[in-house]
Parts: sequence; C-alpha cells; structure tokens
Amino acid sequence: MISKPPNWQSYKEAPIRGNWFVRWLKNRFRFVDYPFLLAYRGFGNAEKLIVQGHVFRGMAMSKPRKRYSAWRNFVTLIKMFLVRTVPQARVQLKLGAEVFVIHTNASGFYEFKLENHKLPAGWHKAKLVLLDTLVEGQEPVKLETEIRITHGFSFGCISDIDDTFLVSHITRIWRKLYVLLTKNAETRRPFKGVVAFYNGLRNGTEGDAENPFYFVSSSEWNLYDFLVSFMALHDLPKGPLLLKDIKDRWRDFFTQGFGNHNHKEEKIERILHLHPEQKFVLLGDNGQHDPEIYYRIAQKYPQQVMAIYIRAVKRSHRKAVNQRLTEIEKLSIPSLQFKRSREAMQHAVRHGFILDEEC
Repeated sequence: MISKPPNWQSYKEAPIRGNWFVRWLKNRFRFVDYPFLLAYRGFGNAEKLIVQGHVFRGMAMSKPRKRYSAWRNFVTLIKMFLVRTVPQARVQLKLGAEVFVIHTNASGFYEFKLENHKLPAGWHKAKLVLLDTLVEGQEPVKLETEIRITHGFSFGCISDIDDTFLVSHITRIWRKLYVLLTKNAETRRPFKGVVAFYNGLRNGTEGDAENPFYFVSSSEWNLYDFLVSFMALHDLPKGPLLLKDIKDRWRDFFTQGFGNHNHKEEKIERILHLHPEQKFVLLGDNGQHDPEIYYRIAQKYPQQVMAIYIRAVKRSHRKAVNQRLTEIEKLSIPSLQFKRSREAMQHAVRHGFILDEEC
C-alpha cells in the first residue's frame, strides 16, 4: 500500500524542485518532491509480529489498465524506480490502543518488531503515519496496512515469484525486458494451472483452516504494488511478500531481479525461525538459484521442509537440478522438477498435501 498524495488540481501546485529543465522533466513523469509511505503486509506468530515499509519521495501512481499502450506501461514501470528514499524519517505504528515509533534507516526502510502482541490468528489492520514534515504545506501522510498472524496450521508454503508462478522469462534478458516494458499487472499472466495448484496447497486436506503462503523473491520492493495487484487479479493466495532492497535510481531498472540472491536464503530462514514447529513446502524454478538455496535450507532444516517443487523453465539446467533433488530426497523430503503445474498437483495428491478433487 502507498499513501495517497494531496488532490492537486495541477502538478504545477505540487512541490517539484530543481532548475527549469529538472522541473519540466519531473512534471512530465509526474515526479513530485513529496513524501510517501509504503507499507508491506505484516506477518507474525502467536507472540511476535513484523511490519515493514519505506519512506520515499517520488511518484503519484495510477492503476494500470488493459488498454494501456506499450509506451504508457513503460512510463508506469520506470516511475516505480524513480524514487528517492528518505533516511531518518520518523514513522508511527498504531496497533489497537498501542503506539510505536521508529526511524527509517539509510535506505528509507523501517521495520517494527513487536513482542507479546496478543493478537489472535488471522488478518488484522494497523495504521501508519509519517511524523516528520518534509515539505511546506504537507498534508498528513498516512495509510492502513494488514498483518497476518499465523500459528497452528497444517503446513506453510514459501514461494518464489518470477518464473515460478508469474511468467517472466528471467533467463532471457531481452524477452524479460520486452514483457516488463510492454505489459502490466492487468496483462501479465501466470503459468497455466498454477492458480489451482497454489489454492490447493492453501486449502490443504484438513478442513477450513488455510495454510499460509509467504512469497520470497529477488524482485525489488519497487514492484510491490504491481505484484500485489497481479496476485489479487488472478486469485492467488494472499500472503506477505519479502523482496529485495528498494532501488532508487532509474538505471537500476535494467538490473531488476539480478545480482546477489543470498537475501532469499536469509528471509526463508527468518520464516522458519518464526514457525519452528511447522513444516513448509518450498516452490521455485530452475532459472536461477532456487534449487541450490532450497538444497541448503533442506540440509539445515530437514525437519521443517515438507516438500520442494521446482518449475523447469530452463532446459539446460534440468539434469543438474534433478541430481540435486535426488540428494534432497535422501533427506526423506519429497521433491519434483516439473514443466506443467498439473504434474506438481498430481505429485502433491499422492503425498497427501492436497485433495484429489483439486485436480
């Protein structure tokens, strides 16, 4: 969620700094020197919870539409990377009657870690407010976010995003850029059958309780709203997203999704530590580093990894991944590299993870 800007009649009324050329350029791209709050879905267990987000100056976003031209999609996407984070900004979190305050770090990132919260399992609302006035005439910068408290579930799922359920062509740079530049949340597509597979895992086999999903990806926080919109549009399970550090230079757009992937392993471990008594299904693809990351996780936490599923999107990697999955299965962890989602669903039915009727 991103806080809303004031209702300016014209962007000439908005705070836009710089010389005449900079002001003209910012105006063209709807860049304003106005603070925004970005909040991500919080998560926690029966005792502790985490709420994260960023403070930045940047864009007044517009909701994508199917009829958008390739140029408009390009401009909308670039806007997500034309931001300037705000360090040392004070952010207030109000949870029920309790109020907490924290400062953003050097990257404009904030993270509330609360103990003994007493919230029951389920989704809860929390309010966030920027306490600092950063521009003249600033109106209240605030928004509401969601927190999911989970405990006592049958099993959880930790899923990658790009080329795991969202068709991204991450291993084909020019194809990837074409899709990024010409499509949006309304026109991107998931892999065939993946929605039924994920909802089958969410529903499980043990009654009404929903199994929680966590999404861990090397996509940057800049793409958070796009990903949330895409997942809601396609009825994918709702859950917290744990992404890579926000990027605040437009040139960083061209390296989106690449670089070091060690943060994924750290974030997966954080989820496992949050639910030490629970088992998890890990879902990824063979395009980059998921098989190796999941192998190391399985070695360190064999009692918590219930199964591993790897989508085969890169033919040249399939043999090596199958060899790695053979080693994982020696740890008594069912694993599968699959091309079609239906194969994974049938495997999950055989192992009692989802009901046969889901297929």
